[in-house]
Amino acid sequence: MERARKTTSTPAAYFKACMAENVNGNIIAPFWDGLPYTNIFASQTPDVLHQLYQGVVTHLIKWCQTLLSEHEMDRRIRRMPRSLGLRHFKNGISALSQVSGTKRKNIGKVLLGCIVDELHPRAVTACCAILDFVYLAQYTTHNNNTLTYLTDTLRPLARQ
Repeated sequence: MERARKTTSTPAAYFKACMAENVNGNIIAPFWDGLPYTNIFASQTPDVLHQLYQGVVTHLIKWCQTLLSEHEMDRRIRRMPRSLGLRHFKNGISALSQVSGTKRKNIGKVLLGCIVDELHPRAVTACCAILDFVYLAQYTTHNNNTLTYLTDTLRPLARQ
């Protein structure tokens, strides 16, 4: 951006030079630049609903449905025994529309039980590792130990 600022004379030319370098030239200084005692990277929090449940868990469910088939996944989820603290999906999950984060969270609670004896052990290990990561990532605070736990939960994925 500095080079574009020095070599151009009009705002349009500056913008064009920035875009040629894939840089947005509209932001000269970020809003937090002058705030004392501010670490913007420490103030951004993860979005559990959208990043974990509507993102990671949604992908994991689709992956398991691909490996098993939607019909087989629905059959297995319908046959899960009712249990305190777990939602029972009497019609399966493939027909659900506009699935909320709470429903995805409930699907995540029963997902491992649906695939454990049908999929290859490496696929079950991968699913377990991802679910462990999702649960650990929801801690209200993290320190070096919990970050190590998060890293360790994903190690089985690297070994496969």
